Amino acid sequence: MRANARAGFWMRAGYGAYYAGIACWGPYITLYYRQLGLSGPQIGLLAAIPGIALAVLAPLWGMLADLWGIHRLILRGALACAALAALFLTQVNAFVPILLLIMLLALVSAPVSPLLDSYGVRVSAERGASFGQFRVWGSIGYTIMAGAMGWLMGGKVSTLFLIGYAIGLLITCGITFGLPSRLQPGDLRRTWRGAAGVLRRPAMIILLLTVYLVSSSTSSVIGFFGIYLQAIGGSAAQVGTASAVAALSELPVMAFGAALIVRLGSRRMLVFGLAVYMLRMLIYSVLRSPELVLPFQLLHGLSFAIYLMASVTLVHEIVGHDLAATAQGLLASASALGQITGALGAGALLDRIGIIAIYATSAAIMLVAIVVFLVGFRRFGGGAVNRVAELQPGRAQ
Repeated sequence: MRANARAGFWMRAGYGAYYAGIACWGPYITLYYRQLGLSGPQIGLLAAIPGIALAVLAPLWGMLADLWGIHRLILRGALACAALAALFLTQVNAFVPILLLIMLLALVSAPVSPLLDSYGVRVSAERGASFGQFRVWGSIGYTIMAGAMGWLMGGKVSTLFLIGYAIGLLITCGITFGLPSRLQPGDLRRTWRGAAGVLRRPAMIILLLTVYLVSSSTSSVIGFFGIYLQAIGGSAAQVGTASAVAALSELPVMAFGAALIVRLGSRRMLVFGLAVYMLRMLIYSVLRSPELVLPFQLLHGLSFAIYLMASVTLVHEIVGHDLAATAQGLLASASALGQITGALGAGALLDRIGIIAIYATSAAIMLVAIVVFLVGFRRFGGGAVNRVAELQPGRAQ
């Protein structure tokens, strides 16, 4: 019992520190590229590279971790190397060296998010808690740091956000010493057979296709948000404030969303989250004042947080816990492929049609994602295994 309590504490701390670092990076990186004078296609390529690495490497890292039980070792090494790459980025300002460092950063950071979520799902199940009760600490860390970093930088983006990102990664690396040294290792034959079996399940294919479309749509909202806010008159400080408001809206959803998933089901909640996402994009495409953006950032919790919890829960309903890291790696890979498509597309269109029109296009892609999910699961979703009870508190296993 005491070991489970310690693992729960370090899991919360790990999410908090990691997403505090992400809050330093995510809202500002494309705006930083723009401030350096890079073109739209160059920004799109740089924004797509992390997705390329995630798509290729996340499933491989997940299978390796599941096979040998070296989850913590991989996670720790990835965090330390990513922090060093981020610090080197503070010393360059030309496209080619930035490109090389972003490639290095993407290569070493690919396993971090899926492995953290794999730990989060397993530790939450062992403690009889919901995944959201751990992941909410990531939202808390993001909320605090996004606003603080915007305030520290003021009107313009500086390399301070890269230093903050590196510090967040290093703190998370230290926190991993408090996590279990290994999750559940498997054997080679079972791991490969299980991974192949996951991809033969129609419900999983539909979910992966949906995640791909969602990520294609949201890459402009998330990755290009700083450019969007600047286009309608916003500053770096306002980017930070808007990002903090969005993260703040996640807190009640992450804390209490498990009850909604149990009551309404992961599929319905996923569709609800996507519908709110589409509404946000349509609203942003007509707003022309950064002050008006702030209240609509509160919809982030009902879109991103609901989508995250519902998709993580649904993938475990389909494949169960035995291949948790492998399944999360596949989910991350589909999301990364969508990020690649969305980032390259938005970068190519940025100088041609502008960020406002890109947001309207993203809303249309989100509508396609909703239709694909509804039609696909109506026809092929009957094979999903009902394992929600294993993920929620107070439910019999």
